[in-house]
Amino acid sequence: MVTRRDVILSGGMAIAAAGAFALTPRRELNLLGDKQLEKLVPLKIGSWTQQPSSAFVLPKTEGSLSDKLYNQLLTRLYQSDTMIPVMLVMAYGATQSDQLQLHRPEVCYTAVGFQIIASAAANVVLAPGADLPVRELAARSDSRIEPILYWTRIGDDLPTDGRQQRSTKLAQSMRGYIPDGILVRISTVAEPSREVYDQLGEFARSLLLSIAPANRQALIGRPLAEIMNSEIKSKGQ
Repeated sequence: MVTRRDVILSGGMAIAAAGAFALTPRRELNLLGDKQLEKLVPLKIGSWTQQPSSAFVLPKTEGSLSDKLYNQLLTRLYQSDTMIPVMLVMAYGATQSDQLQLHRPEVCYTAVGFQIIASAAANVVLAPGADLPVRELAARSDSRIEPILYWTRIGDDLPTDGRQQRSTKLAQSMRGYIPDGILVRISTVAEPSREVYDQLGEFARSLLLSIAPANRQALIGRPLAEIMNSEIKSKGQ
């Protein structure tokens, strides 16, 4: 005989199962596709040109969890006759989940002995109406200070801190997506100042302008890339 209690319990189990199914990602959202960062990013960006270097703080080490997370890692030094030298790091992961997710620079720098002495959200204007949300950091070690500008893309979203990153992944999971993700980090060795951060921002803008319009979504997501591309096209740039 089925009792009222049995009905309530089975109903609760059905609701829980439905909730678990709703939170189970089922569709991949991959904006980079089969492209390689080494080929996507040009060796000349604005007035900067790539030069050999090994002075990078990297978000992964061989055999670590981060090594499993990142499918591609690009590191380059760019120098200019008129602007500050810039270290560019891009770390790409094809799958963002609770176990595998982008490591923000605050974590990477602290792990190798740096102290984060400044952190603030900011925007880089890519085109009229196209603002890229970024974070500006300053990291200090015994030997140097690095002003850092970076952003993260998870699917089409651009979270600027760890809390936003976690809520973004949850929201996308609830929509049934397994997104890819990329960290784009731009830094230099100098005393932090507004002028330095402005030049890092100018490099970020030049970087995106130097990339083919169809590939910009891999770095900044489809909505922002569409706005940027539309604005640039309307101005005939």
